[in-house]
Amino acid sequence: MRAFVLFLALLVALKIGVQDSFYRAATTDALVAAYRVRAAQACAASASPAPAPADGAAIDWSKGDEARVTIGKPSVPVHFWQFDHELWDARYRQPFLVLSGGNGLSCAYDLLADTAEIVRS
Repeated sequence: MRAFVLFLALLVALKIGVQDSFYRAATTDALVAAYRVRAAQACAASASPAPAPADGAAIDWSKGDEARVTIGKPSVPVHFWQFDHELWDARYRQPFLVLSGGNGLSCAYDLLADTAEIVRS
């Protein structure tokens, strides 16, 4: 009987894991589809332009193959225990759409603030 209960618990854990992965994949696809054009425009018109690639061509952020949604921005200098810091939400809670531009450049688009920042990775 104990083995049967463990087997059922394993099936429940597997079901929850599969449903969670499907939910996250669908949510990511929906956010990328909804905000990709706006993010590409914000990245192109970013107030702090990154250096142009070596060939001198401008980066077309809408053509990049890789777009991913991340929660929080690791470049914000806030520690986890600093709950009262004004940038804590930006570091650990706000969603960002990250577009790759090639040549080691990526653009982090803040979905809530409608701002973009180009970084060299």
